[in-house]
Amino acid sequence: MRFRHLPPVCLWVALFRLLTGKLRYSSECLNQSVQTEDGSEFIIFRQLTQVPTVSSEHSCVFVVQFKFKQLSHRANKIASLIPMLLIAGQPGFVSKCYAVNHNNGYWLGMYQWKSLQDLQAYKKSFVFGMMNKRAESNTVQSKTMMRQTLGEFLEKCKRSIDK
Repeated sequence: MRFRHLPPVCLWVALFRLLTGKLRYSSECLNQSVQTEDGSEFIIFRQLTQVPTVSSEHSCVFVVQFKFKQLSHRANKIASLIPMLLIAGQPGFVSKCYAVNHNNGYWLGMYQWKSLQDLQAYKKSFVFGMMNKRAESNTVQSKTMMRQTLGEFLEKCKRSIDK
């Protein structure tokens, strides 16, 4: 593991970005309803974005859906604050929306990364491994979309509900 990907380094990078305004909580998508391909509806409860938002022809969106083994929705929302900083401090992080389906107990993470290489490094990270360990067996499903921004992905998901 490279130094820049170590959890303490990612945490300090994210805290520095928060303190300097280069990482912000956004209310743009809060309480927005998004629908996944299987028809499940999720409500976005948190969005964290790097400022200025960086996107390129290499940007990719990563969507992961899972169900936690333990803790209530409220407890998991609180517990997700620490890993959130570890994620936001990863090289190549652009934005993440957190969403929950109160009907079936599933969670949805929707990320934008600068490149597929950045996403692949995140998938090898400590924090991604912890999420997989906290999830119920066989509930983790993910999808990667190339040359797309998180905003474009959310607009497509929102449209499917509006129809």
